[in-house]
Amino acid sequence: MRKFFCSMIIAGATLALAAGAADAAKGNRDAAMEKCFAEAQASAPDIVGGGSGSRRTAVYKDCMKKAGYRP
Repeated sequence: MRKFFCSMIIAGATLALAAGAADAAKGNRDAAMEKCFAEAQASAPDIVGGGSGSRRTAVYKDCMKKAGYRP
């Protein structure tokens, strides 16, 4: 019975560590997205006529690729 509970504690700790790593990876992606949104906004602040929207999208995609993420 004692071995069973020890195994359950180890399994629970393993799951908790895995969940923490996934949250950290998501946090890094969120930070990259915020940085890239800001960079894209700065490159084409006002969308007039639709031309700057394509530039903003291109800047965002390039920034995310450089950060190692899929846009």
